[in-house]
Amino acid sequence: MATIYDVARRARVSTYTVSAVINRSAYVSPELTERVLEAVKALDYTPNELARGLPTRKTRTIGMLIPDIANPFYGKVVRGVEDRLREDGYSLILGNTYNDPAHQSRYLNLFRAKQTDGFVLFSAAGAEDEMQRLIALKKPVVFVGRLPKGIACDSVTADNVKGGRLVTEYLIQQGHKRIAIASGQRTLSASADRIQGWRQALRKAKLSTREEFVGEGDWTAESGRHFTHQFLNLDEPPTAIFAANFLMMTGVLRALRERNLTCPDDVEVVSSDDSDWLDVFGPPVSTVVTDSYAMGHQAAEMLLKRIEKPGRKPQNVVLSPELRIRKRGVTA
Repeated sequence: MATIYDVARRARVSTYTVSAVINRSAYVSPELTERVLEAVKALDYTPNELARGLPTRKTRTIGMLIPDIANPFYGKVVRGVEDRLREDGYSLILGNTYNDPAHQSRYLNLFRAKQTDGFVLFSAAGAEDEMQRLIALKKPVVFVGRLPKGIACDSVTADNVKGGRLVTEYLIQQGHKRIAIASGQRTLSASADRIQGWRQALRKAKLSTREEFVGEGDWTAESGRHFTHQFLNLDEPPTAIFAANFLMMTGVLRALRERNLTCPDDVEVVSSDDSDWLDVFGPPVSTVVTDSYAMGHQAAEMLLKRIEKPGRKPQNVVLSPELRIRKRGVTA
């Protein structure tokens, strides 16, 4: 493994010059900078991040937490974050919380032990107090997808009220009057906002917002399956179901198959989040889509600005969702 001394020897400069180029801590002429960078590339040199950060107390690492790595939505968010961080020479440490505050707490302790320079977080439900304590540490934080109540902090979220409203209005236009929603925990802003949009559209159409048509799950496929069976056991079951994320949608479809029902003939299904395979395999499931890559990229951009200027006023970026309609043989 190459050392800073190897790089200095190959570039015919001092170790101080190599450090100045890598850390951009002092002016180095373009000629010497080019020689150092060529040596770094040729030797595949990786700086010792902790030692490199000692003068500035930075490790150039960021900790990120997502709820469930099995959900393809989060993969695109992570890619957006990582691509933007890489541009500025930062590395990403990723943790999967399973929406569990205890898992989240352990990862946050790990991030602090590794002295990460900031956090990009999908906060778990029921973790508001810990988030308040985290903010009090004055570490740069950007929340993605979910903004915990009562916290003034940078965030990038989707307009989930609009998303819930778009889905429900579309289903009403298709002639549905009994529309259920399989959602996540209402304590999370994303869930509460989708339910709010669902209610708004039903009330505008003068349709009932029946409480038994709201399933408060945990974002997993199994909870989507559970609530679908629960909905279908009602005396007047829904003719359409809005699944709050991709995994819950797969659970809804599994439950329909277990009942020998089809989508959209027997029960129409619309989902938050999207996947390329929905264009290839059946059944045709319409989706309400927010650009998840852009969400991650924007979050990383905000975090880097927060690291550079800690005293900036918190910003809240809200991305607008779009409805993607799928019917047999047609995608719009």
